[in-house]
Amino acid sequence: MNTEFPFQRFESATNRWMTVVLNALFFVMFISFVLLFVLGPAYGIYRRGFEAMLYPALISWGLSLLILIPAIRYIIKRKKPAHTIVVDETGLLFYNSRNEIADQILYTDIRPSKQNFDIYTVNPVGSGITPLLQVTVLSDKKEETLRRIDMNLPLRVVRNKSALYAHFLHGISTFRPDLKIDPLVFRSYSIDTETWKVNSKGISLGGWLLFLAALVITALICGLVFLLT
Repeated sequence: MNTEFPFQRFESATNRWMTVVLNALFFVMFISFVLLFVLGPAYGIYRRGFEAMLYPALISWGLSLLILIPAIRYIIKRKKPAHTIVVDETGLLFYNSRNEIADQILYTDIRPSKQNFDIYTVNPVGSGITPLLQVTVLSDKKEETLRRIDMNLPLRVVRNKSALYAHFLHGISTFRPDLKIDPLVFRSYSIDTETWKVNSKGISLGGWLLFLAALVITALICGLVFLLT
């Protein structure tokens, strides 16, 4: 273990402007969804009659329930979602708005994997453009389990995600030198292993394309709502 210099505490930073835009898009899409799939069929029954709109309304409300029920359950389960991400000498900590630890991955909990490397990246469906870090940890039930580390926060745009990954990997190499890190991990996050800094070039082309796609989808949903009302 390298103790020559104290391991610095590193905290997530939020891109306020992008976070405001993200929340505005989410709000507009949610309102548009309610107008189109929940209130829209009710208005159709009022305008065209119960018999003409019964089956379209039942289909629309059924699809709405399939989407809204899991979303509401997710919100209820996460009453105190992560608000801040911190990497320090103990590991990776997720704090909620009350400054309580909502989740954590400690260096001491990480275990060797059955793969060629103990620390590596994965690209699960729906994870976005940036790959997720995967490690094997010892759970509270004293069982080894896979954990995918996502440096995103609910309805917040974290502007130093790669730097968080870099500092966490630096912590692993410092406090757990027995673990093997896949070299591809450093290329994925553009990390210089000599300085543990990120060769950042700002928001990537993929990030801007994803943001543009969200704007287009929101505009299409809003346009569809106005056309059908």
